[in-house]
Amino acid sequence: MSQSVSDVAAILQSGVLAVYPSASLCFGRQPEPHQLIVGSASRQTWFDIASLTKALATTLLTMKLCDEGRLRLDEEVFPGVQVAHLLSHSSGLPACFPPLWADQSGLLVAPSLHTRDFVLSQVLHTPREPAGLRSLYSDLGFIVLGQLVEQRGDGRLDEQLSAWLEPLGLAIGFRPLDVAPSVSANLCAPTRRESPLREPLQGIVHDDTARAMLGVAGHAGLFAQTDSVYRLGQALLDCYHDVSSLPRAVLGLRTETVRRFFQSPALPGLRSTWGLGFDHPDPVQPGASPSSAGSLWSRRGVGHLGFTGCSIWIDPDSRLVAVLLSNRVDVETPAQAEQTKAALRVLRPTLHDAIVTLMTG
Repeated sequence: MSQSVSDVAAILQSGVLAVYPSASLCFGRQPEPHQLIVGSASRQTWFDIASLTKALATTLLTMKLCDEGRLRLDEEVFPGVQVAHLLSHSSGLPACFPPLWADQSGLLVAPSLHTRDFVLSQVLHTPREPAGLRSLYSDLGFIVLGQLVEQRGDGRLDEQLSAWLEPLGLAIGFRPLDVAPSVSANLCAPTRRESPLREPLQGIVHDDTARAMLGVAGHAGLFAQTDSVYRLGQALLDCYHDVSSLPRAVLGLRTETVRRFFQSPALPGLRSTWGLGFDHPDPVQPGASPSSAGSLWSRRGVGHLGFTGCSIWIDPDSRLVAVLLSNRVDVETPAQAEQTKAALRVLRPTLHDAIVTLMTG
């Protein structure tokens, strides 16, 4: 069945109030993508992109350090735990991490350098199973990797990323709690804390752990405008295809590095959809829950999801990129947050199938 841009827009619009207060979608191939905005957002809205930080900050900076010879994928971080294990969520670290820095009501104590160091210390001393046995999605591995990137890159994650991406003019960056923001909080989509009281946040990272780390962490903390995330995805594809263009020159990543990070499985014998810092769509199986990328997106594609209602999917073969940013966590109760999470799980595959049908029809 053929699709039109208006069909894709209708699917995105159907999520307003049911899934998110606002959302922004940017998809296509270079040079001019389609951009659709619904709810209270605008083209200038910055979204908290949550775990997209893992792919678009920590993983990209790891690529850069590997290219520069300052980091190796087979380098041991703990005994038996390599950088590649952290990237592929196979380090043996657990999925959950108790918010030990919060009081019983779930309210975060004042973030400081002390709470940042405390989180790092707790993660480093967390018991883990042997590495390489399975992929278990965990923020902890990327908190460790973020610390390693800071050590080898001689600067905090926010400083390194800003210095690298600034020549591209991308609206992507951390919002540290200890630095005066360069962009007004009024331009950020509102969210709410993960506490029983669900206090409102605007321009302050939603993730409790990242907030304890002053808004700069390896697993979360990045804010962005949708078209900038799309442009970064296309710049990565320029590296993948070794295209001599401005984004390729600015990113400066070697083709073999990007292709290695996009591979699945990440390590021999690891049965997982995870590559190095990027996920791949689940195989299409009768009766199984669909991938967030839908059933039509190339299974060689790579992407990532964000807890706040965000995603990026990239098809290296067709050069198709789709970026969905939303603030589905801007609801008043934990029960409502669970409802929007479930509703987004249904909407995303439908949206991506419509995008692929439109772009290949």
